[in-house]
Amino acid sequence: MTDSIIFDYLRERHGIEPPCAYYALIDEWDAWRRGFWRPFHEFTENSAGGRPIKRELYRLNMAKKICEDWSALLLGEKTVISASDNATSEWLFGTDGGGGVVGECGILRQLGRICERVFALGTGAAILRLDGVEVSEGRLCAAPRASMHVDFVDAAHIVPISTDCHGTYEAAFISESNRRGRELYYIELHRLAEDGYVITNEWLELNDGKLRECEPEMPVAHEIRTGSRTPLFALLTPNIENHINDCCGLGVSVYSQAIDCLKGVDLAFNNFCRDLKLGGKKVFMNRSLVMRDENGSIYTPDDVAQQLFVTIGDSDLSSETMICEHNPELRTEENSNAVQHQLDYLSFRCGLGTRHYLFSGVQGKAQLTATQYTGERQDLIQNTSKHRVNVEEFLRRILRAMLWAGHDIMMLGVDPETEMTVRFDDSYFIDSESERARDRAEVEAGLMQPFEYRMKWRGESRETALSMTGRGN
Repeated sequence: MTDSIIFDYLRERHGIEPPCAYYALIDEWDAWRRGFWRPFHEFTENSAGGRPIKRELYRLNMAKKICEDWSALLLGEKTVISASDNATSEWLFGTDGGGGVVGECGILRQLGRICERVFALGTGAAILRLDGVEVSEGRLCAAPRASMHVDFVDAAHIVPISTDCHGTYEAAFISESNRRGRELYYIELHRLAEDGYVITNEWLELNDGKLRECEPEMPVAHEIRTGSRTPLFALLTPNIENHINDCCGLGVSVYSQAIDCLKGVDLAFNNFCRDLKLGGKKVFMNRSLVMRDENGSIYTPDDVAQQLFVTIGDSDLSSETMICEHNPELRTEENSNAVQHQLDYLSFRCGLGTRHYLFSGVQGKAQLTATQYTGERQDLIQNTSKHRVNVEEFLRRILRAMLWAGHDIMMLGVDPETEMTVRFDDSYFIDSESERARDRAEVEAGLMQPFEYRMKWRGESRETALSMTGRGN
């Protein structure tokens, strides 16, 4: 979403100044995520007759792979979130830790995809929306039977309004849709007033190049005063300083400073593929071996399996080459090394370390053990820990919004201020069985409390863990 008409509307109607130039960068990052950035990947060659032909570079699509790997590193299958209050934990996560309202909203299930896109485009947002609520005189009313769901949007649909040292606390979210030929925009503004957050909902239709207000696609109040000072949205960015515009409220792509490295990978891979394509055997025949049929069509001896030939005149077969073959060099080793070097530069610039993509040897990256990862890839481990700070804060913020809605709107007995713990899956770096055995030994030695062990390895709340170990509260 980089329509200038929407930016003009926000500027004229609400006094919001979107960082318009920044969205052009987001479009470029998105093009690399999709694997094709036209100014680089499309080029022109001249045919044998001099006619220009458009061609595309062979490409590895490494931008998306980089983001896939960051998502997998940050959010493994065994990531566990728990709350210290039992009733709150059960409402959020269910009795098994994978259900509850968090499971119903699909937050953890969708977080991997969102994280992948966040690392590509620099920013993503989770927005809490309440269903089955009533608004009286513009104010949100209590609704015990209400339900909630969480929507996710990426950087192209987020316009920060107000930011400070703690992040963005006011924002606009824009969605586009096409309903039976009607081009519609939904704008949702979250702004902080003295009595809490105010949410403004606007439906606009683009017609003849102009935006006009239209009837909403679904019943929704134009303005909702929530009475909450807890934002009903949370933004997630990679934990990287924005070197382009540090005041715009948006983050940067994890490969924002590695575009040249992405180009280098595709150039090396393109050269490799072209050498393979052009590396087939070439056979050249003396014109005297080529014959024509009654229609003038040319055919060679191999077309008719001919083996007997008659020479005419004083041709010397020993001095005149009749058939010549050319076997181009594939330069496999040189091309492979070039691709590997470019991958090393790319993974280094994206924070994954220089050996994250290692294809030397038939087993490739699988040759490296978990111990080697720990010893040789300290930069990867450090950057993973750094990015997880933002992921954990993002989860805490959206869960705080859900707890506020559960307590103040749905009138449930949950604690909005309960302590929450996020335990990430480190099995990629650490042998979990070895770590578990070490912790058991520390429990036996009195260096770790049994309830701490249960909290860490079973994802139990402090209250549950203390109860299960016979210590009560």
